[in-house]
Amino acid sequence: KLQQCLDMNLMDHLEAIEKVGEVAGKEYMLETALQGMYKEWEGVELEILDYRETGTYILRGSEEMIQLIDDQITMTQAISFSPFKGVVEKEIDEWDDKLNIVSEVIDEWLACQRNWQYLEPIFGSDDIMKQMPAEGKKFKIVDGHWRDIMLKVTEVPGCIQVSKVDRILERFQEANALLD
Repeated sequence: KLQQCLDMNLMDHLEAIEKVGEVAGKEYMLETALQGMYKEWEGVELEILDYRETGTYILRGSEEMIQLIDDQITMTQAISFSPFKGVVEKEIDEWDDKLNIVSEVIDEWLACQRNWQYLEPIFGSDDIMKQMPAEGKKFKIVDGHWRDIMLKVTEVPGCIQVSKVDRILERFQEANALLD
């Protein structure tokens, strides 16, 4: 009540109260920004499509999804430089890490997919496998990784959750090294 505020002589501490209120307001803005970023990912799912008659799937590259990741990485980094980040610093760091991992996974995934799609019909031929046994063996390893990963990601609904698929980044990096 107003009388209680007057009895506590709050007017004598007005400057300190204003500073606390200003800091709290800025901290709240950061929390709200983070919550807004989380909310933007609700319903954003990976578009996994059947790929021809191969018995496996491909990721439909979505420019909007990639742009959202890039925008949020930039925004998260900007928030991390705020002097008012204290109360949400851990949350900011975790979100930044998650976004960067998802970005890296998507980059490696799309690179692997391009090469896999190009080579799959070639190494699907028994003649090629006989003519190029070393390369065929490498492709068979990549193909196994590809099929296993793609089967697992069909069970993961959201784009952000894809980073939780067991060793997904490492497996795409290994596959890309073999494809090179």
